Amino acid sequence: MDLSALAREAGLTVSVIQDAGRTQIAPGSRTVVGIGPGPIDVIDQVTGHLKLY
Repeated sequence: MDLSALAREAGLTVSVIQDAGRTQIAPGSRTVVGIGPGPIDVIDQVTGHLKLY
């Protein structure tokens, strides 16, 4: 299951952004997922394993 589906299952607001293909990224490629707002503990359940860059 992907991250956006896990967030939706947890009841969080989710927005997936697909690239328009105007640069080197192929059109339709999913490049960003926005999760929240929501309770910190719920967001951490979904995203806590991700590295911060």
